[in-house]
Amino acid sequence: MMRENGGVRSDDMCSHCLLPRATVGPLLHSPLATICQGCAQQAVERFDVEGVTGGEDPRRLEPQWQKVDDATLLRRIVDIADARDGVEDHLAEWVGRLRERGVSWARIGAALGMTRQSAWERFEKRR
Repeated sequence: MMRENGGVRSDDMCSHCLLPRATVGPLLHSPLATICQGCAQQAVERFDVEGVTGGEDPRRLEPQWQKVDDATLLRRIVDIADARDGVEDHLAEWVGRLRERGVSWARIGAALGMTRQSAWERFEKRR
């Protein structure tokens, strides 16, 4: 479920550089993020640096929220909420497949770190 945000759909912008598809070109989508080719290339380059990980990387990118105005941040929280909803839908789909195979609510709950009852309450209504 993607919402409209001031004329730019949340799946029409890179979730890393926050630029729209019209500026950056084709985008690659996942349940949690959308990335442009430029940001993907930067990520690959960072992976290629041997011996550099996470916070130690001197080229570590600044958090994007430091570079944008409040209106853009407000649009992004809608995008993040949409991503959360998409992940929840994806998880519910997998739980549904497990139930079709006869996997018990107790096993599903245990895998998710919750009780059988909590798993049933969370996912049964989505089936």
